[in-house]
Amino acid sequence: MKKTLDFLMWGVIVAPLVYLILVWNQLPEIVPTHFGISGKPDAYGPKWTLIILSAVSIGMYFLLRYVPQLDPRLNQAKLSEHYPKLILLILTFLGAIHILIIRSALSQVAGEVFNNLLFVGVFLLFAGIGNYLNNIKSNYFVGIRTPWTLESETVWRKTHQMGAKLYFAIGIIGALGVVWLPASWKIVWTLGLILSSTAWILVYSYQVYQKEKK
Repeated sequence: MKKTLDFLMWGVIVAPLVYLILVWNQLPEIVPTHFGISGKPDAYGPKWTLIILSAVSIGMYFLLRYVPQLDPRLNQAKLSEHYPKLILLILTFLGAIHILIIRSALSQVAGEVFNNLLFVGVFLLFAGIGNYLNNIKSNYFVGIRTPWTLESETVWRKTHQMGAKLYFAIGIIGALGVVWLPASWKIVWTLGLILSSTAWILVYSYQVYQKEKK
């Protein structure tokens, strides 16, 4: 199972690069490198800059795959049986963004469509993280890490149980709602939901910690 997931991880890393090679001659010499709130490009660069996105995915793979092994209390095998699936989810999101940007450079995706795909992707990633959050064991690198969750296994467990439900719900609600909003409100909606839910779970976590101390 672990080897299969590792193969899939490299598959989603390599797939956008293969696609980029296949369409390389169709790309203009100057391509979009940054997009404004409306989803329209507002910065450009040479087409080789599209390769950088693959480097980002590779870096993220090694970061997520091996950094948790530095935890003195926990090795990656004990972190969670679902942790490799979480890595695959994040890499799939990055790969999808890479392909979306390539297609934008080909003038096949732009404006509102680009925006909707991007923001829906962010919320689905958030929901996916929530789906796996409940299974992450206490560690220094992954999860909702605060002084009080790291101090108590009970606080860690209750925080992540609640966080998993909240993040999954926010992800689904956010994805369904963002497509109906005008461009200028999409970023407000996205940051508002993510930041407020994160703030709420931190407060909830601290309250659980205070009850545990009594």
